[in-house]
Amino acid sequence: MIDELEVKDWITISAIIIGPILAVQAQKFLEAIRYKKQRRLSLFHTLMSTRATRVSNEHVGALNMIDIEFYGRKIFGYRFQTPKEKSITNAWKNYNDQLSTPYPPEQLAMWSDKGDQLFTTMLYKMSNALGYDFDEVQLKRDCYRPLAHGNLEDEQHKLRTALIEVMEGRKPLPIKQFEEENNNEQ
Repeated sequence: MIDELEVKDWITISAIIIGPILAVQAQKFLEAIRYKKQRRLSLFHTLMSTRATRVSNEHVGALNMIDIEFYGRKIFGYRFQTPKEKSITNAWKNYNDQLSTPYPPEQLAMWSDKGDQLFTTMLYKMSNALGYDFDEVQLKRDCYRPLAHGNLEDEQHKLRTALIEVMEGRKPLPIKQFEEENNNEQ
């Protein structure tokens, strides 16, 4: 009976066996692509939602994931990045370099402005790669941060700084003496 099978029969049997295997592999491939896009979107959403609070743990964690999420692919031991992935990781490197560059206190405003521009450029490149149509001004200006949040952060910073100075012995603990009112006067 096996000798009687024709080529078309062998092709049919092969298709019956190989077809489901290829379908499962194609499904896994598509799921991997969707999962990768979802991780990238999640990272972008975190950066967008925390762009007014750039020292938050969430923001810093998202920045540190850029190299991983936009790494590209490794094929036969070589790294391949799309031009968009490369532009994002390069923009992150430029921004990270700025963040790591020391500055004299009198140049804080200039250092901060350059950091803002580099951050906005990075967000812009990321938004384009992920299919958003934002412009750089929108990314830089269109975020909400209540004044009270900034005040709270400033106050907490001042309290921590003062406490550290006292604990390290650089400043004395200020003590104010109050006179007790004498209510028993006749």
